[in-house]
Amino acid sequence: MANWKPRKIDLATDSTTVLTSPAIVRGFYVNTVLSAHACNINNGSDTVFIIPASLAAGTIVDFAGEQGVLFDVNLVIDPNDSATGSITIMYTERVQ
Repeated sequence: MANWKPRKIDLATDSTTVLTSPAIVRGFYVNTVLSAHACNINNGSDTVFIIPASLAAGTIVDFAGEQGVLFDVNLVIDPNDSATGSITIMYTERVQ
């Protein structure tokens, strides 16, 4: 079983590198309602998931249960420059 780590991300920050090495992402929780701007969750330069604009606080998005989704480069949260709100991402380092 993976040792999932939570990290709160303020989407008003233009880009946040959560992990600079490969990761497994379980999903995220919306802490504060999101603004009318989408937010990318990236693996390197590839967008893996787009968080929809205006997602309600309390929303939980589970990518793949206990297995998670593999990110082979890094884990970056890259919101629109005008985005507001916050999420908590659940991830762990990928041991290769």
